[in-house]
Amino acid sequence: MENPMERSQTVAGQTTTTKKPDLVISQKGKTKFIIGAIVGAFLFLMPIPVGDGVFNIPLGVAISWLNGVMHVGDTDIRVWLAYSFIIISFLLTIVGYIFKPKFIMNNEALKEVSLTSPLYAVTRLIAFVVMTMNLFSLSFGSFDAEGNPANFLGRLSYFITHPWDGGGLMVFELITGLTTIFLLLAFCIPLLTEFGLMEFIGVLIKKFVNKLFTLPGRASVDLAASWFGSSAVSVMLTRTQHEKGYYTGREAATISANFAFVSLPFSLVIAQTVGVESHFALWYLMVSVVCIILGIITPRIWPLRNLPDNYVLGVEKAIDEEVEEGQSRFKKALFLASERAAITKPSHIIKGGLSGWMGAFFDLFPVIVAWGTVALILHGMTPFIDLLSRPMGMFLELLQVPGGAEYAPITVIGFIDMFLPAIFLGSETYFNTRFILSALSIVQIIYMAETGVLILKSKMPLGLGKLFIVFIMRTILALPLIVLLTHIFTMIGLL
Repeated sequence: MENPMERSQTVAGQTTTTKKPDLVISQKGKTKFIIGAIVGAFLFLMPIPVGDGVFNIPLGVAISWLNGVMHVGDTDIRVWLAYSFIIISFLLTIVGYIFKPKFIMNNEALKEVSLTSPLYAVTRLIAFVVMTMNLFSLSFGSFDAEGNPANFLGRLSYFITHPWDGGGLMVFELITGLTTIFLLLAFCIPLLTEFGLMEFIGVLIKKFVNKLFTLPGRASVDLAASWFGSSAVSVMLTRTQHEKGYYTGREAATISANFAFVSLPFSLVIAQTVGVESHFALWYLMVSVVCIILGIITPRIWPLRNLPDNYVLGVEKAIDEEVEEGQSRFKKALFLASERAAITKPSHIIKGGLSGWMGAFFDLFPVIVAWGTVALILHGMTPFIDLLSRPMGMFLELLQVPGGAEYAPITVIGFIDMFLPAIFLGSETYFNTRFILSALSIVQIIYMAETGVLILKSKMPLGLGKLFIVFIMRTILALPLIVLLTHIFTMIGLL
């Protein structure tokens, strides 16, 4: 029998045998991989009980603790921290464009953040105005004796500062939560990406993930990071891996548009908001099943299927999950993981963390506040969302969802922010409608105020138009599945 580590070849009529080079695993790299993998897996992937049957990952627990610490009396330090980041971002843009000082022009990171496009310069101005008006309770326009807006400017001011229907939601809810997430996340992501854990898992389950979702095996780590952590964690992780050559543009876009699930803890918050928490296990099982089905379908159809399957320009392919004939899959996984861990230095983690901070706080935060507020103003002051959702109302009525036409805007308002559908649904309408549409809001995945902006600010080949198309396609494909499963649950007495 031929030794699997040997290969026969014919040279000048004679058969010779050459031995494949064995995989030599560095003991130092192996040790670093094991330690880094244990710490990284624990922080991002280990669900731990936090009371009342709810689980969270240790990073999520740390974020919750930091959220509590950053409240001093009635003062929320997070919102003032976010405000300071947006002020700095705005000032850097002005100083960079007008004065071009050496400390900006000679620093690539600062130069990239400061000398942004005109669109993003205006975005930072809008974010500054929105934050200032909300934090200092400023307004403009006319209001009647009862405090209701009396003219166009008054209505505009109302929606810029309204805590649920306008900019107040972005300022006091979304951006404050993201502040603590990114404070910790920037320096924790390298524990998943730089110490070999993704290489190890990727090689082991490549065949399964590739055949099912047309993705590399390491994508399963991104999925788990969002499932137990947050969708922002997953997209940031995917974006980092894409820019380092571990994912092609198509792969990164597919992961972000299909597997950046809302976390398990936040899903529970959604369920509680709409009053379906008593059936949470069944509701979340349905969400998970539908997401997996969509994860199988959407990468195989337009537009995700036709995205460029290339690596970032100027970045070499860094991924290697192939196992040669006769090689041990486990040994190849351990070899690649050890190699990756061996070259990682503390300076890489510090540099990566600081870069993550700058990208999130100075570049991403203004976009979230400005674009999210503009979208909510469009919803509140124009019939745009109602007109856009009319076909969905007809679809809901066709599927016999109670109150389908009335609640049609909920099917598209989630494109702005993940929490809006739950707010507009409330807990008073038909139970099955709440059960169906709240599940849909989780399955849609793409939320411009969070995951959508992260994708747009990345190098993934997904623009705003394609993101909206993917969002609508997920909605159209998911609704019949959710309605069918809800009907089945009702028929067998589970609802």
